[in-house]
Amino acid sequence: MKKILFVGLRALGDMILVLPAIRAVRDTCSDAQIHVLVDQPLEKLFAEEPLIDRIVVLPRGNRRKNQKIQDFLRYSRFLLDLRKERYDLAIDLFTRGPRSRIIVFSSGAPRRVGLRDHVHFPDRWVYTDQWRIPNSLNQLFDQESYLVGRFGFSPKNDFPELTIHPHNLEEARALLGTFPTEGEKGFLAVFPGSGLPNKNWPTRNFRDLMIRILKRGARIVVLGGPLDADPFGQLKEFFPEPDPRICWIRQSDLTVLKGILALSRGAVGNDSGPLHMAQAVGKSVVVLFGPGDHISYRPYRGRMVHAGLACSPCQSFVKDCPDNQCMKAISVNQVEEALLQEGLLE
Repeated sequence: MKKILFVGLRALGDMILVLPAIRAVRDTCSDAQIHVLVDQPLEKLFAEEPLIDRIVVLPRGNRRKNQKIQDFLRYSRFLLDLRKERYDLAIDLFTRGPRSRIIVFSSGAPRRVGLRDHVHFPDRWVYTDQWRIPNSLNQLFDQESYLVGRFGFSPKNDFPELTIHPHNLEEARALLGTFPTEGEKGFLAVFPGSGLPNKNWPTRNFRDLMIRILKRGARIVVLGGPLDADPFGQLKEFFPEPDPRICWIRQSDLTVLKGILALSRGAVGNDSGPLHMAQAVGKSVVVLFGPGDHISYRPYRGRMVHAGLACSPCQSFVKDCPDNQCMKAISVNQVEEALLQEGLLE
């Protein structure tokens, strides 16, 4: 294989979890060119991975009605340029929805690999090779490693890892400023958001947890992204007075966030991409699960807290839940105990 395309059009956490599969291909075909197709927000982060030779970015559409023709032409040019790469192999990492299927088929690769899925249109025209994941493999990174393993690559069954570069740490320290990052107890990263309201633990509970963390002598860096404005802002309102033990950071640059997490003692928060990132830089986490799949996405470095309601996981991230009981049922005591058991608090 001389040139291989991975199509990974999913969120941050999903893409971190497929890194072992990409590593298996790199280890087996050290001289191959590996290209990974992602959405634009993930470009900078994955461009820092030595496993990957090139990041291919899916062009963004314009939501204005009068731009539909331009969007179609831009997307068509993108598919034509992709075909000119003359890939030997295209691997659809997630095989969900028509978008990735169109891209894999349009790549023109003589071998096109995907998961067997009966939800969408017949795949025998799209893929040359398809496999169903055994039920015994319930974690996402194991499933993706199995997929490439069936095609002749040799996965090592290791965990996802992100590369830390010196500039990641330098930029993180510059953003943290005078906030101390060293010391015996270090600092805990707290993520009160997730980008999806139904996955969020009540902000008041995060406040109570933070008070307990501070009483145990640990420092806190509260982190939020562009989609976390509400929980981040609401939590900050509970602490109106400046506290030298708390640092508040809204960060959209994932490479800087990677550096902050590498400096931390560990992280606690809702089921979200940054919690997968924390594990991928070697940190323990405590992850709070509600509507999300706590089996496929359970932490491999750390612990999860899950209320165990019969309706959970429902995977209902868009439709409103009447009362979001699966998140409200998680107590502050449960989360504090998980942090203690994981050694993130003393």
